[in-house]
Amino acid sequence: MLSIQKPQYFQKQNQLLMVSQTYQKGLIDLQLNYKMDQFKILGQGAENIVYQYIGEDPNFKDKIIRIGKPRDICEISKNLIILLNDTDWTPLKKYFLKKQPYQIGDQQCQIMDNLFYNVVFAVEIKPKTFLPILSKKQENKDLSDPKNQRFFMVSLLKAQKKLQKTDKNIYQCTKKEIDPIISKYDPRKFYNCKIENLFDSIIDLSEVPDSNLKLFNNQQQRVQSIPEFNIEDIASIISETLLLEDIIQQLKGFFHMIQQMNFTIEEAFDAYEQLKQRNLTNNQYQEIVEGKCQDPEISKLAFKLLTFSSIQALSDLSIIGSFRKEGQGKFVEIGNQKLFYQYSIIDCDLKPLNKIYDYMSTIDELIKLRDYYNSLQ
Repeated sequence: MLSIQKPQYFQKQNQLLMVSQTYQKGLIDLQLNYKMDQFKILGQGAENIVYQYIGEDPNFKDKIIRIGKPRDICEISKNLIILLNDTDWTPLKKYFLKKQPYQIGDQQCQIMDNLFYNVVFAVEIKPKTFLPILSKKQENKDLSDPKNQRFFMVSLLKAQKKLQKTDKNIYQCTKKEIDPIISKYDPRKFYNCKIENLFDSIIDLSEVPDSNLKLFNNQQQRVQSIPEFNIEDIASIISETLLLEDIIQQLKGFFHMIQQMNFTIEEAFDAYEQLKQRNLTNNQYQEIVEGKCQDPEISKLAFKLLTFSSIQALSDLSIIGSFRKEGQGKFVEIGNQKLFYQYSIIDCDLKPLNKIYDYMSTIDELIKLRDYYNSLQ
């Protein structure tokens, strides 16, 4: 379990949590009281903390509660997230993790299905993107060369940080020193939509431990391996089942659409700076969020930021595969046993616009690293 400082509203061990839920059927408001010892922290990200229910109420055994960290959502220089009203998510919506609003005291939160509940194993895959870094500075955007993809350049950046921990300078290292610590994963293979290429992608992700492939056991713990299945078994199960869904095909279509737009990060950054300078009120930001802005120039700037946010969301989402011995619906047979499977998409929220600073700050270094690697024999 992660060691995480509990937020202020959860600091007292015996504090009662007032949880209210409105059911869609009948619109019944249900008030539930729980002690804090019936929850444990499952994980956290930049925006949210996730709690797993470990009490005895059967209605909540397979649920998790996600609580947002405090933030000012109307400050564009910090965390404003403009909703993407112009992209049709419909084909992917059936895979989105369903969220129901909850109120814990005065804290807004969401309750969702626990995708790791009662599984034989589960896998989280971050397929990333096969696109380049979308900068005017990247002159070579030929995607037939995997080294032109942003994913490869970021792998080099991660390798640079690993080497720095051992007091090594990547620009003084040989190709033989660098290759073992960079991912061999090629996103183009993942999005190729062929079983053999998807199988190879899973194997490649597993060979360099990273956050792009995570395995979870039947105790909902992240592990390096599953006793019942080796990594080849798992890669085979995923490649045979995931392609029966339309997740990869739809994501590939979105990326191709973005590629054809010839969008650059410099355009988005310029739009971001211009929008900041207008000193808009909270009401004006709300109009942008709701798609009600009447100013064509502001709408044009907002659209560029929407595009950037959607690229970030699509590039950073996770696909969760849950495999259970008991269930209903789709299943795959392994030996003489059935594994019922379900795929879901998480982490598909639009990213805060201040992420654009992180993106811009790494462009020069990413290109420099790629060029250095290309120069090695």
